[in-house]
Amino acid sequence: MSSSGAPAIVFTNEEKKEFAKAAIEALNNPENLRQFEKDIENIGTTAVQIDQAFDRVSRGFKAMVDNHGRDFPEVAVYRNEWNGYKRLAMIDDIQTESDLRDCIKEFIAFSEEEHATSKTMASNFRALESDVKGFGERFSDYLAAKKVELDQQAAALKVQIDEIQKAIEGWNLKARFRCIVGALLALGAGLAAGLWSLVVTGISLAYFIYERIKAEIDLREKKAELEEVNRKQRELAELKSRFDGLKPDIALIAEKLVVFGNIWDTVSTQIKEFGAILETGLDSLNNEEFRLQVTLARKTCIPLRNGLAKYAVNLENSPLPKP
Repeated sequence: MSSSGAPAIVFTNEEKKEFAKAAIEALNNPENLRQFEKDIENIGTTAVQIDQAFDRVSRGFKAMVDNHGRDFPEVAVYRNEWNGYKRLAMIDDIQTESDLRDCIKEFIAFSEEEHATSKTMASNFRALESDVKGFGERFSDYLAAKKVELDQQAAALKVQIDEIQKAIEGWNLKARFRCIVGALLALGAGLAAGLWSLVVTGISLAYFIYERIKAEIDLREKKAELEEVNRKQRELAELKSRFDGLKPDIALIAEKLVVFGNIWDTVSTQIKEFGAILETGLDSLNNEEFRLQVTLARKTCIPLRNGLAKYAVNLENSPLPKP
């Protein structure tokens, strides 16, 4: 079983021979050789693209924290998680001259010792690719959940504001009504009774005015809360826009990391197979499949070496600072 859980594809000896013959024939074509060198060189370009994309996303998250971190402190947690990925160290693992020499050396000499670096790289690149994809999805989920939360807060505050405004209108009506009733009672009663009616009316009126003032204070507070929520909604929309701008880089990183994983896994598998054949001793020299593989490897080594040299130049000329 492969690491992805899918069943491994097993080729017969005859199929391997036919593949080797076809590959040798293809590599006899100078145009194919040039294209092969170009493909290897492009791996270096891919490494630079990944490095630059990581840098853009890192700077993007720094800007988001600087501009929106007060309102959304969780963004700093995501920023720290992103910065925690061992991207520079992993990219550096495959750009060192030593690793490149190891790779070329194993293809040329078919070392009898198993070299685990490529297998480890493949596993690490796939793990990082999964982390990057998962990170983007989780941050998108966070933004969506935060939007729902703020929308609910805004809706609840609007309902409360409407209720308070209705309560204020009610207290105003009661106060006016009480004033009218008190005046009518005072006019129709004697001096003592009229004074008492005014006192009672005044007490009731003061209560209504107090309740209205309290409601107005509540109204101002709720409006201020709603204004703050609306501000956060605008900030969140800007935050989402910034993150949407980073999505292409995150997608590029995930896509290119798969390329690296597949390349280094293939290198590891080929080295292991050559080692297994060599362990059979001199009998391997009479093995047609092995002789075809040796011929193929020899034809592969020159364009591979040339391509890797250009690959190294691409990495060395990256505009990003070296770790």
